[in-house]
Amino acid sequence: MILGYRSNDAVITICQNNSVKSIEITGINKAGEDVLGYSSKELIGKPLPHILPSRIADMLGEYVEYESDANDVGHVLSKVQSFSTIGKDGRENGFRLKVVRAESTGKNIAFNLVLQDKTGLRKNEVLRKAIQDNFKGHEVLDPDIGLPDRYSLNKDIELMGYYSNKGDLRSCFAIMQLDHYDELLSQYGRTVCHNIMKHVATLSRSGLRPDDVVGVINYKRLGIMLLDTAIESARMAVNRLRWQIAANPFVLPDKTSIGLGVSFSFSRIGGRAGDKSVLECCEDTLESLGASAVNVLTEVDDMGRYKSEERK
Repeated sequence: MILGYRSNDAVITICQNNSVKSIEITGINKAGEDVLGYSSKELIGKPLPHILPSRIADMLGEYVEYESDANDVGHVLSKVQSFSTIGKDGRENGFRLKVVRAESTGKNIAFNLVLQDKTGLRKNEVLRKAIQDNFKGHEVLDPDIGLPDRYSLNKDIELMGYYSNKGDLRSCFAIMQLDHYDELLSQYGRTVCHNIMKHVATLSRSGLRPDDVVGVINYKRLGIMLLDTAIESARMAVNRLRWQIAANPFVLPDKTSIGLGVSFSFSRIGGRAGDKSVLECCEDTLESLGASAVNVLTEVDDMGRYKSEERK
C-alpha cells in the first residue's frame, strides 16, 4: 500500500536499477489503476516507458544516467514541463507531477510519481475554498489559546461529514493529548501550561497542510482536522507530529526546557459511530486508557471502538 498522499492522488512507484540500466514500475495505488485503466498486476514489472508518450520516453532514454550521484530518473522527470501518461485505452492524459524519492536499496533507486489531475485540482481548490469560508463563518476562538474551540471543531466535523457522505472529500479527525498534564500543571502552573499548548499547536500547524485545522478541545487536548486524507495517511501524519513535538522541547523564560510527549486518537469522518460524534468517540478512547494514555497512538473504527494501540 502506498501511503502519505492525498486520498485522490494517483501514485506510481518506480525503480531505477543501475545494474541492468532499467526503469520499472514496482507499485501503483487504486487511484493510479483508475486513472490508467490497468490493474496493478498488468503494470508491475513493466518498463516505465510502457505508459509514457514517446517524447517523454525518449527524454528518459537520452538523459537518465545509470551511475551513482548521476542524473537519475527522478531528476529528469522533475524537469518535464508537461507530464502525461498513456492509458490502457491509448489516450494521453496530462497531470501535475510530483516526484518523491522513496526508500532505495543498493544500486536500486526508487521514486513515487504523484499524478494530480489538473481539472480535479481546480474543482478541489474551489471546494476547499468553500469549506474554509464555512469554517471561518462559524469559528469561535478559545480565549486562552486563541484557536477554534470545541464547538467550532464539532461544526467542522459536521460539515466534513456532509462532504464525506457525498463522496466529494474524505477527511479524518484526531485528538492530541498532552502527556503528564497534571504533573506539568502542579509544577509550572496554568499560565505555563497554556503556553505549552500554544507551543504544541504551533508545532502542529507547521507540520500540517495549510487547510488543515487545529483547535482546542480542553485544557490538555487539541483537535486536528485532516482534510482530503485517508485513514492510512492520517496515521502517518499524526505519528509524524508525535515525533516532531518530542524533538522540540518547550523553553521556559529562564532558558530551561521541558521535554514534551503527546498521545493521539484518530478516526475517519463519515463512519457509523452512532449517536456520538467523531470527536466524542476519539475522546472516549483516550479516557478509557486513563493514566496509561502516554505516548499512545490509537485508531478509532467506524463503530467508535479503538482498533489498535501503539507506543513508540
